[in-house]
Amino acid sequence: MPHIKTPALAIVLAIHLLFSSSHAQAATSLQANVEKLSTVEGISEYRLPNGLKVLLMPDTSKSTTTVNMTYLAGSRNEGAGQTGHAHLLEHMLSKGSKKYPEISRQLTAKGMRSNAFTFPDYTQYFATFEANESELNWVLSMEADRMLNARFLKSELNTEMTVVRNELELRENNAYNTLVRRVQAVAFDWHGYGHSVIGEKSDIENVNIEQLQQLCRQFYRPDNAVLMVAGKFDASIALQAITRQFGAIPTPKSALPKIPTVEPAQQGERLVILRKKDNANPVILAYHSPSLLHPDYAALQFAANMLTSGRELRSQAGDLLPVNQGLGYHIEGIADNGLILLGYSNLAGSTDENTPKAVAKAIETFGKHAWTEQELDLFKSKYVNVFSSVMNNPHALSMRMSRYIAAGDWRLMFLEKDRVASMKTEQIQQAAQRYFVRENRTTGILLAEQKNVDTSMPAEPQVSDIMKDFSHVDEYAAVAEFNTSPENIQQSTRRIKIGNIETALLVKPTRGQEVVVDLVLHWGDEKSLANKRWIERLTRQVLLNGTGRYGKESLEAEREKARMRGRVTKFITDKSHLKQALKLMMLNLKEPSFAQATTAITSERNSWRNAGNTPEGMAKDALARHFNSYPMGDIRALETSQQVISELNAIKTTDLIDFHKQFYGASNGHMAIVGDFDIEEVKAVPEEEFKGWESKAAYQPAPFKFVDRSALRKFLDTPGKENGYFLGQLDLPVGINDADFLALNMASYLLGGHPIESRLGRRVRLKEGWSYGVTSSLSPYSTDAVSSWEITASAASPNIDKLQQAVLEEMQLLAANGFTQGELQATKSALRRLKLQARHNDDYLTTEWNALMHKGVDYSWQIRQDLALQNLSLEQLNQAVKKYLQPERWSIVTTGDASKIAKKQ
Repeated sequence: MPHIKTPALAIVLAIHLLFSSSHAQAATSLQANVEKLSTVEGISEYRLPNGLKVLLMPDTSKSTTTVNMTYLAGSRNEGAGQTGHAHLLEHMLSKGSKKYPEISRQLTAKGMRSNAFTFPDYTQYFATFEANESELNWVLSMEADRMLNARFLKSELNTEMTVVRNELELRENNAYNTLVRRVQAVAFDWHGYGHSVIGEKSDIENVNIEQLQQLCRQFYRPDNAVLMVAGKFDASIALQAITRQFGAIPTPKSALPKIPTVEPAQQGERLVILRKKDNANPVILAYHSPSLLHPDYAALQFAANMLTSGRELRSQAGDLLPVNQGLGYHIEGIADNGLILLGYSNLAGSTDENTPKAVAKAIETFGKHAWTEQELDLFKSKYVNVFSSVMNNPHALSMRMSRYIAAGDWRLMFLEKDRVASMKTEQIQQAAQRYFVRENRTTGILLAEQKNVDTSMPAEPQVSDIMKDFSHVDEYAAVAEFNTSPENIQQSTRRIKIGNIETALLVKPTRGQEVVVDLVLHWGDEKSLANKRWIERLTRQVLLNGTGRYGKESLEAEREKARMRGRVTKFITDKSHLKQALKLMMLNLKEPSFAQATTAITSERNSWRNAGNTPEGMAKDALARHFNSYPMGDIRALETSQQVISELNAIKTTDLIDFHKQFYGASNGHMAIVGDFDIEEVKAVPEEEFKGWESKAAYQPAPFKFVDRSALRKFLDTPGKENGYFLGQLDLPVGINDADFLALNMASYLLGGHPIESRLGRRVRLKEGWSYGVTSSLSPYSTDAVSSWEITASAASPNIDKLQQAVLEEMQLLAANGFTQGELQATKSALRRLKLQARHNDDYLTTEWNALMHKGVDYSWQIRQDLALQNLSLEQLNQAVKKYLQPERWSIVTTGDASKIAKKQ
């Protein structure tokens, strides 16, 4: 995946859009020789004469469009000696084509959010942008040219190969990822699912252009691709453009390569023992599973969800209870019979040899467990909640649709929903008894057994057979588009005060009448919060563990009934459940149960122990010691892992109870609600609930002070770690309200705000190929005149010194010469478009409104900031760089295996 989402982009993900079936029906005037195949939920499928399938998913409720190109080829299509080539091909195709020589840079310059992903069964490329016919035509033209005229340059392959290898090394630093790779290899004898998407290092290092070109010719062709367009666009015009851009691509003369391999039944447990220095003891129990086409797939997935939900199992599996809190699962492979992996992780030295046996027993007796219909309904509600969330987000829907396309038909997504709706507890039990058996498990060695158990996989049904009686009733309706210009947001938002809480209420049409609520409460000051930082955080963590009225599981059930998704004070629901959800939020805040506080404290402590022993954690600790200006226990202190653990060791359950009594209350804070709701009806709930509920600790923010420090340069030896880290930091006497902050923030973004299309990205990733990712960020300390400029990057241990030298050289070049007008203008345009996209996200709007209210301003402040960014001059930018960048003042900590560095030198 050559493009990495930046923190600024991550907040845009939860977008809720709506499909318009009437709009889709009005746009069905077919082009010559274009065949319409089917329509479900306003999604229409077409096929061009050359075999390209097209899915049009129009939605007028937002103003963004997503183009998603899915090729039905992934890591399972790789032959011997070619592992990782599909993923490397994905990287190379983000480089350029005949007409578009710099695809990644061109996408970034246009302010488009783009990425690409390789999976075992398929590869997908997407771009999301402000709805615009011209931009849509550009993306379609680019994808057509990429399909037909992909460019393969030896120089680009040399650097990208090392980037992918660094990505592999990053994953190898994670014990769980490493073990997954080994389990896959042992669980499969023949099928391509036996090797990971990232591939084997030797296959990546020895790749040649001819192999990638052959792979591209074999699978990147119109009859093996599905083009999806989702969001706001005119379906008729889009279909014309698609026909124009892709119709001329010739129909391939050769047949698509087929994979005849069917993995044989395992017929006995297998054992993988991996001995490797690390800080964790992961355990994985893997079971072969049927393909997505088979009805057992959904039932088995439900069984895995139940097993890993953290809910208490009854007496038959009581011995699993301590481990079950951390049990998780994922599925490898969907088109063919695949693998379901259930795993957990403990700290080094803490795994008992009997624990995996206890976990296996719990899993393999799960099919005898009698779940009630009420419990099944809870998990069905979870499924519907997730399904609705995906349906409300055209980008997410197009991404999710790819997996069903890879299995044979995109409508399988709706068939699966129907299967879930009609699922019975007996089906889940039968699936668990069929697949969760010892002879189908990979955790141990193959042993001779007195009795054979049938573990053969069922034959995959024909898609035509299971879809022939398919019918579906559309459930989603269109809504009007909302103008998300900053001026309209300011004008449309009603500002009121509910008790002591400043409130912003923005009513706007949303698909499914969704509403986002975000409540932020403040209490305490520098003195009253001393030595209570982690008590406060743990108190917040245990809020969802129950109330005086509900236990943890019954509270979870109540939240599902209220259609709540998210945290206690920030969640999504819908109009009809909003009052119920607000009351439940207040019950959570006022009457929390601390029954599981000890578990939460232990879990947090273990997490910090693990993090503190990683190379990245060690580097962060070194910088924390250098830059900290406050005593241990101060809420502003930069603490090391050991200091945090020391504080956690002293915390008791009674500390959390006392903190809640002393601090919790609605004396100071702000709340934002955005979505489809009735203001007068909704505000009655907080008016009643906030009344008389006040904090005993007055709120006063603790001020931050700037301390000018000498530069720290330190290397930390991390033996046995393939990958090294670079962490750089510079504290500055500049706050968010200072004139220079805007210029410095732009400088940080241009230097490393984008992991590829930035000064550092182009140097250490594109040119040198040393690092998978490099980032630069400027973070203000509240509203005080202090901020921290940070740069992070990774590289193989032998390259870590070169990486540091390259970063310093780029800094020195900037300090001397500054940025160019072209860089500034292109980034201004890209950031403006990204901000417009972000404001179509109701979750983002609540966060932004709360930040503004905390500053004591309204949206007009944000309007002025946007204008100031667009008016930023090159002279202002470069003056700020020259004044503050100063490479010699940066503190830098690097990590790596010293023996490998010395060996290379």
